[in-house]
Order: sequence, then structure tokens, then C-alpha cells
Amino acid sequence: MAEYESLSAAMDAKDDLGEAERRYRLLSEAFEAMPQLRANLNPALDRVKAEILGLRAMAGAQGEEDSSADAGKVVAFDPTRFQKTTG
Repeated sequence: MAEYESLSAAMDAKDDLGEAERRYRLLSEAFEAMPQLRANLNPALDRVKAEILGLRAMAGAQGEEDSSADAGKVVAFDPTRFQKTTG
């Protein structure tokens, strides 16, 4: 993942995850500089964190789909695997 110097650089690159991470960094810096804005910044920080988690999950899922050759493959049903054992 690329590291961006500014939010506009991430936006120009159309990197949603990089943009969200840069927004989170900017919000956290503002939070540290002015803790009295806690009520205003907490909801924004939570939204950005949720967005980052969603984007990372989508990126991970896409990577798994590409790497798995058996993804979506249908296998034959084996009824012997589901029989009760005696003993």
C-alpha cells in the first residue's frame, strides 16, 4: 500500500483505503491537539475506522479469491461422512 503525503494525493490516486487512512491520521492529530473537541471528533473517528476495516476486508477478500484455485468449486456429496458411528 502506498503512503501519501496529503489527502489530495490519495484522492488523486483514487486509493480509497489510503484516503481513509490519511483522513484518520488527520482526525487523530486534530484530536490530540485539541482534546476539547472530543464530542465532535469521536463520531468522525469511528466512521473512518469502520470504513478502513471494511476496505481492508474487501481487499483481503479479493486477494483470497485470486489466490484460491478451488474457490466456488462444487464437490460431490459423500453420505458416509455423515453416518452415525456405533461404539
